[in-house]
Amino acid sequence: MVERSTRKVAKPKTWTVKVNDKTHKVEVRRKPWLAIGEVKVDGNVVTYFAAKAMSITIFNYRQQPFEIDGEWFSVVIKPNFLGYNFDLTLNGEVLPPDV
Repeated sequence: MVERSTRKVAKPKTWTVKVNDKTHKVEVRRKPWLAIGEVKVDGNVVTYFAAKAMSITIFNYRQQPFEIDGEWFSVVIKPNFLGYNFDLTLNGEVLPPDV
């Protein structure tokens, strides 16, 4: 008999961004069993970041920069009591996530 995992996988947070008239999908996901987070652009991993419990204090946010077609974006990693929240910024401005 096949056993099925009841562990829930965190849904990624996504943004649709436009750079040089080209649309890209940015996806950020935490993989708690590996203690890492990953950033994907158009389905390809572009960077990883530490996402281990207590690796980022609740009073100190961390940023993970990455590039899309010459434009530098940054994922702001914000811990909370239940896990993490992520913002995507371009030139210091927070971009709205997809709904």
